[in-house]
Amino acid sequence: MQSDKAILLNLTLPLYLKRVALEWLALDAPTLIYMAKATFAGLFALIISMVLNLPDPRTAIFTTFIVMQPQSGLVFSKSYYRVIGTTVGVGISLLMMGMFAQDQAWFITFFALWIGIMTAAGVKYRNFQSYGFVLAGYTLCIVALPVIEMPLEIFDIAVSRFSEVLVGIMSATIISDVVFPRKLSDSLLSSERERFANLVATLADEKSIFEIQEDAHAHMTRFSGGVVGLHAIRINSSFESGADRKNRQHSQSLNQEYMNLSTTFHSLKNVIIAIEPRTPPEVLEKLAKLYRPIGSVLKSCPMTPLGVDDISCMVDQLLSVKKDVDTFFVHEQNSLKSILDSDSYDAFISAANLIVRLLNELYIYCVTYLSFVKHRISGKSSKDLSRVVRFSTHTDNVLVALAALRGSGVLLVSMMFWIFSGWPYATLTVTLAVVIGLLIGTLPSPLDAVKNFFKGGVSAVIVAAVYDFYIIPEYTTDMWTLSLVIAPVLAIVAWLTTQPKWSGFSLGFIFLFMYQCSLDPYYKVDPTVFMESTLAYLIGIIFAGTAYLLVNFWSCSLTQRRVAKILRRQIVSLSKGAITVQRSSLESMGRDLVQQFSTHGRLNMRSSRLVFEWLLSTLELGRAIIAVRRNMKKLGGSYGFIHINRSVYVIKNYFENPSEAKLEVLLVTLRETLEILEDYEKTVEKVYRKRVHAIIGELALIRTIMLTKSSLPIVMEDSCP
Repeated sequence: MQSDKAILLNLTLPLYLKRVALEWLALDAPTLIYMAKATFAGLFALIISMVLNLPDPRTAIFTTFIVMQPQSGLVFSKSYYRVIGTTVGVGISLLMMGMFAQDQAWFITFFALWIGIMTAAGVKYRNFQSYGFVLAGYTLCIVALPVIEMPLEIFDIAVSRFSEVLVGIMSATIISDVVFPRKLSDSLLSSERERFANLVATLADEKSIFEIQEDAHAHMTRFSGGVVGLHAIRINSSFESGADRKNRQHSQSLNQEYMNLSTTFHSLKNVIIAIEPRTPPEVLEKLAKLYRPIGSVLKSCPMTPLGVDDISCMVDQLLSVKKDVDTFFVHEQNSLKSILDSDSYDAFISAANLIVRLLNELYIYCVTYLSFVKHRISGKSSKDLSRVVRFSTHTDNVLVALAALRGSGVLLVSMMFWIFSGWPYATLTVTLAVVIGLLIGTLPSPLDAVKNFFKGGVSAVIVAAVYDFYIIPEYTTDMWTLSLVIAPVLAIVAWLTTQPKWSGFSLGFIFLFMYQCSLDPYYKVDPTVFMESTLAYLIGIIFAGTAYLLVNFWSCSLTQRRVAKILRRQIVSLSKGAITVQRSSLESMGRDLVQQFSTHGRLNMRSSRLVFEWLLSTLELGRAIIAVRRNMKKLGGSYGFIHINRSVYVIKNYFENPSEAKLEVLLVTLRETLEILEDYEKTVEKVYRKRVHAIIGELALIRTIMLTKSSLPIVMEDSCP
């Protein structure tokens, strides 16, 4: 029931004011609440650190802001991996100081090796697992370097560091889960609802498939987006209290089924775009008529958020039209065979099979979504989800190797700077260079992030100077007044962290402000120390930025060529390797790989679109090859076996080293195989007929895709200006 205040609001406010109020509550209120929570958590960490007389409360505040996130699940997940990373980093610090404190060469060697391994692991792993490796790397700098000449003090530093980090983590997690908590599981539900609504709206409109639009590729990208992000939400939601395993299973299945749907949709759209200029008009007319019952079902759904009854009705209607669509497909297939040339007929068969597959996958997706919604409402599900669908990831080894090279390189260069300069504050240069090298490497556009980190650091130094030399000595007398005067800065930093474009700036600001502002248990500040430490930190940022400039992941052109090579290699391996790869693994690995290259490869909009097209074409070709080989295996040594096997071999041969001559051979071979199989289908035993028919459909689809050269993972022109 509505509260009295809500009823009064509805009765007294005009409609436009209600909309303004609702928009403010949806968009601005969460940001203000997060700012208040982050600020209070930082102050809470400061006060606890001072009460416990910890030597460096700034570490606790910095930790609070690093792990603080809008949703509780993200805070718990990041805190969990920060504890693990800190523990490992502290342990390695104690071990290395115990073994190599008196041997400079071996210390630097193992130090560089450790940083290189952690930098590589930060690139290889996903979500906050990556952050755990990053933290294990730079904790060694923070704990070991300050006492490199006083190794007996390492234990005290290690205990202090771990205690301060723990205070910061506890402050963030407690405040996040107690004060206006926001559950990640709720975000998961709203994201699934939004994605389902967008999918239904897209597929309900026949123009999204059959009308050739200028922004068709951007439309397809939107349809297929968000898969990796939703997987991350699902993973992190498991850290929340009361997390429902069944909800995560539903979301896992929905993500996989959505990937299948988006690939099928893309393939259908691309086939329509490709065949429209080169086939008779009746082909597209028949295909549109075949799709129309599906669109009609989706159009009949209400535009408001769908309830259980609406989704149940949709599922029943989709099931009822499946038979009609199959019947119409068979009828039109027979009627068009005699009047179309082979290429046009293959195009019709390919597109019609994709429509049928789209309907089947849409039905499966809707059934899973219905079960998901039912479980959220009543705790009961209507679909057995005993099968575990795993989201597989794949990282290019070249990316990992470059990350390791950059991490070890920046450490060695900064250590040489320290050794040859003999500057006492050079340890700060080493620390910040390594910290940035590890932290920024997991962000999009690392070089730009370093530049923004530098800007944020310079701004923070100016603000910290004002606080150190004017505000703190003039207006603070105890930890309460200190908390009061730094609260505005913490609130501004909290707001900056909610703005994606300010992520690098806010990270640089909070880092330099925390380590340059006098937030010690007892006020102490020295202008010389302040200036020298500031200079050391800024030199460290320059070293890290130079490392990213010299050992950058890829230029745009190199990224395109590397992605194309990896995708072609995947098709080759599917053509000749063991048939153990599941479609779910193929889909998730491909998307994860391209997501990573898009993050680090400096792709422009045109090249990103091209790479995305390559990915989805590769997924479709890979799925078709797997289906052909599995059906071929069950056919045994029957008559068509040798011809099918030859087609698969020619596909492998083409993608190993593409050329126009090999493409021509591939198209001819596929055409010959299709003709042989079509004759063979008429005489083959009934038990094999269904498999031969399936192989015919898959080979026709492969041939149709191969005719559209622009969608193949081959660099034919440079799309990077």
